[in-house]
Amino acid sequence: MAETTTEKSTILKYMTDGIRYVCEHYKNRAPGTESERKAQEFFRDELKKYADEVEMEDFDLHPHAFMGFIILAGLFSLISVFMYWLAPKGIVFPIVGIVLTFVSILMFIFEFLMYRSFVDFLFPKRVSRNVMARRKPSGEVKRRIIFGGHADAAFEWTFSLHGQLAALVPVIGGAIISMFTLFCFNLAAVIHSAGGTFEMAGAWKVLGIIALCLIPFCILILFFINWRVIVDGANDNLSACYIAIAVLKQMADKDFRYENTEVCCLISGSEEAGLRGAKAYAKRHKEDLQDVETVYVAMDTMREVEQMQVYTKGCTWTVRDSEAVGDLIHEAGVNVGIDMPRAEIYPGAIDAEGFSMYGLTAAGFCGVNHDPKTYYHTRKDTPDNIGEDCIELSLKVCEETARLFDENGGLAKYEAKYQKK
Repeated sequence: MAETTTEKSTILKYMTDGIRYVCEHYKNRAPGTESERKAQEFFRDELKKYADEVEMEDFDLHPHAFMGFIILAGLFSLISVFMYWLAPKGIVFPIVGIVLTFVSILMFIFEFLMYRSFVDFLFPKRVSRNVMARRKPSGEVKRRIIFGGHADAAFEWTFSLHGQLAALVPVIGGAIISMFTLFCFNLAAVIHSAGGTFEMAGAWKVLGIIALCLIPFCILILFFINWRVIVDGANDNLSACYIAIAVLKQMADKDFRYENTEVCCLISGSEEAGLRGAKAYAKRHKEDLQDVETVYVAMDTMREVEQMQVYTKGCTWTVRDSEAVGDLIHEAGVNVGIDMPRAEIYPGAIDAEGFSMYGLTAAGFCGVNHDPKTYYHTRKDTPDNIGEDCIELSLKVCEETARLFDENGGLAKYEAKYQKK
């Protein structure tokens, strides 16, 4: 599938024009919104031009739980400061402080670090949808490779817009430290109160003053999300959506099919709500996706060539993806001129983890700077602020990944080094 310079510029224009079109016609694509669902209808119709089968499926979710827990945690931590100071009035107050901070810690661990549903039931239910397109091989289906991005867009991160890492680290770090510190202070107050009268004096008063000093962090974290602004999501993640679509478009335009490899495109919904779309698809189709060897290659925020990395661990390294798929992607990258390292630990996840949680074979690659720039989760994530070179190169990586997967007859070559002897 060799390409001429003209073909390259044509397909790049298709992708960048598509990104702009979706941003202009389907604004405010937050998880579970009508705009997100309408965008998925558009992607379904677009993919019908290049695929043999296109499926669109709805699923229920509670989209505000993933980031909405931050408000609860901030408020609970703030209240627990005063619960500590009320300890002399009765042991019940620091007990309340313990409960509130403990719940906050659990929400942080399960919802954010591990991307698990924990307090979702507390938030309103919405409907999102996934779109899956398949381009069949010319012969029997013996293996399947899926390329994917997500159609939804994020609510703006206040401190990503104002200050980036210099603001994000102290605000997030301070809020996390506050939760654990206030839990310990209230626990100490309960233990001491159980053995006698609690007086706010001496060392206990010093702890109380320290607790008061944590109030600014409890308040600042309440403004972490700007719920009034939904970003365009040109980079995160229409860039990946159009790369995945372009893989099928290139094949259709050339009337090309692999002999035994089915090539698919999955446009997931509600990734910004904690991988809910990928998880819903993987859960619903776990058995279907194991009829033949299947790999899923997720992409996210294809913005900077210099930041392109292979991702085989996510959800703050609590979920492991397939190292074999990671090696497949890496080899494909090297073949097209980019040596992508493995990503180090980072506070986040990509849709690959949504598949890996259900025992499916997945990994991914991204082009995002983990020292967040203003294109990440802010109003500046627009069609005028995308990385065309990264998008074009990422398409080449995907096409080469599919070629290698087909040529090698699957993952066996890459899995051999990870098999236990």
